[in-house]
Amino acid sequence: MDSLKELLNGRPAVIARTKQGQLIPGYLDKGRLLVRGLLKMSDVNGEPLPVDLHKLKGLFFVRDFTGDRDYLEEKTLQVDPNRPGVRARIRFDDNESLEGVTENSLELLMSPGFFFWPGDLKSNNRLIYVLKSALIGFRILGVRHK
Repeated sequence: MDSLKELLNGRPAVIARTKQGQLIPGYLDKGRLLVRGLLKMSDVNGEPLPVDLHKLKGLFFVRDFTGDRDYLEEKTLQVDPNRPGVRARIRFDDNESLEGVTENSLELLMSPGFFFWPGDLKSNNRLIYVLKSALIGFRILGVRHK
């Protein structure tokens, strides 16, 4: 499983998904990622592409920008991943539901968003930064300690 540090190292490929369903592929820039509510990204050609964080559903860290169109992603936790943290089911305001793992920390309660590892380890989505403003449900399924 990918660690947060590994994924944020370099220029990770991401797809910013807006609450209206728009997909914005690009790369995260190194350094300070947020400036006055704008996420600093570069488009697939390397051109600067600031994205309004408040309009996002989530920031999806992906293996590649196309994925496998024939692969049917599993939305539930079929196998308990070997990762400490809170097992949760999240539901976005567009009714998409996912199960996975998030860190058990104060950041989960205090921040405008949280990192979420999807339960399907074969998914194109390696990690999601979920914006709480795009959620209508968060259910704890269990907790695994170190």
